[in-house]
Amino acid sequence: MASRHIHRHRHRYTIVGIDPGTTLGLAMLDLEGKPIEVFSSKNYSIADAIRRIISRGTPLIVASDVTPTPSMVKKISKVFSSHIHELSESLTTEEKIALTKGEGYEYRNVHERDALAACIHAFKRYKRKFAQVRKKTPPDVDVEEVKALVVKGLSISAAIKSLVHSGTEEGHDACGDGGGDEDERRIDSDILQLRRAIKAKEREIEAMKEYNAALRSELDAKEHEIQDLRARMDTIRSMSRREIEEREEIRRRDREINRLRREIRVKEAENEELRKIIEELKWGKEIKNGKRIKVIKSFNRDAIQEVDKRYGFKRGEVVYLENGSGGGANTAELLARKGVSAVIYGKEMSHFAAEKFFEFGIPTFSADEIPVTVRADFAFIDARMLNERMKEWRSDRGKRRREEKRIVLSSICI
Repeated sequence: MASRHIHRHRHRYTIVGIDPGTTLGLAMLDLEGKPIEVFSSKNYSIADAIRRIISRGTPLIVASDVTPTPSMVKKISKVFSSHIHELSESLTTEEKIALTKGEGYEYRNVHERDALAACIHAFKRYKRKFAQVRKKTPPDVDVEEVKALVVKGLSISAAIKSLVHSGTEEGHDACGDGGGDEDERRIDSDILQLRRAIKAKEREIEAMKEYNAALRSELDAKEHEIQDLRARMDTIRSMSRREIEEREEIRRRDREINRLRREIRVKEAENEELRKIIEELKWGKEIKNGKRIKVIKSFNRDAIQEVDKRYGFKRGEVVYLENGSGGGANTAELLARKGVSAVIYGKEMSHFAAEKFFEFGIPTFSADEIPVTVRADFAFIDARMLNERMKEWRSDRGKRRREEKRIVLSSICI
């Protein structure tokens, strides 16, 4: 907040310049063109401005540096029934700088400068007329009152006659029919001054009433603004609730969409596996006496578990070990306990694995004995050839068992 107090006492009439905005600029001159106050402040309301103007006097003229006249300036003028100094065109920056260069004119920022330039421009319009008032006004007539009436539209002579007539009536009222000595004249003069002071106070009271009315109007406007803001807040809250509900619904739907997408991917993968199986089955039918069997890529625990996880092992099925050289007795037992009925292997199988399969009664054949056609995770063999080989294997196993039993018995007899 910035302020320049030039004359601190209250003046009867003032010329007020106003620069409205976020930062208010306010300047006041007396009717001689001398600065009373130059002031600026941020977020200054109309009520604050009116209160400050009243504290310095009654505004006779209210002015702005732009045209059309801003609404704030019009409102303040209406409160005091003041004359508005209208401009044909807004003042330029150069004009405002030139106007405020005069002696005694000081300001601290552009807002104060613009307000000061506005009231100086207004004063200059009436300067010559005010000078004529001073020359023509008799000593016993109040010059400022004559100036006020002239600004309000009366000629100088009409203004003087009005005040002389008023003063004469007041004088008669005070004097009565007689009285002519010095004491009575002095008393009459005092009464006249008191009546003038009363009139000035009455004018001030009227201005205060207008000011109160303006405050009430501003208060009503603020109440309406508060109600509007509350209504807007309720609307915003309602919209926010709806938006939150909508966002939550969108998130719920997104989660459901993602779940369905994952489900679709799983189904698509399953369908792809089934498609491959169907294609392999179709391809396997082209092989004479074709039988589909599962392929185990390596003869180790992980490869066996992987096939079991993906396809499972059914009791009595045949499997093909692409590489039979990696497993031993334990691995063979693991596969045997899955319930397989026969094993075909590529490469050489270890003696320990073959013996373990033999213990479980599971025949093993090399790919040379039973040719294998591999397609991805499955292979195809000639089922008739497999059956013949298995019969031969069981027959050989029976002979071997009987021979082993005979050897055991012979050793016991000896």
